[in-house]
Amino acid sequence: MKKKKLIKFVASSILLIFMFSYFIEKSGYYEYNLQNKKNLTSEQIEQFEQDIKAGKDVDINAYLKDNKIDYSNKLTKTTSDLSLNINKYLKKAINHTFYIFEKLIK
Repeated sequence: MKKKKLIKFVASSILLIFMFSYFIEKSGYYEYNLQNKKNLTSEQIEQFEQDIKAGKDVDINAYLKDNKIDYSNKLTKTTSDLSLNINKYLKKAINHTFYIFEKLIK
């Protein structure tokens, strides 16, 4: 009986994690953050263009400002680390499962 409950728990946990990952990916949150990192603000673009017109040596890194505010605390850091570790072990488990299936098929 315990094995059956354990299997149900593991399967439902994997399904739940997959669903969360899927909805985060489909919501466009990750792509939105990447786009914000890529784009320069209009003030930075204007300053860059003025420096080029003035004939100054320009380095793109001088115009990039890190506007990211770190709101993390111990709880968020701990849950983030936990999430990354769970992800790592689930990936290994899934790869091992597919490896076993591959051996069974051959």
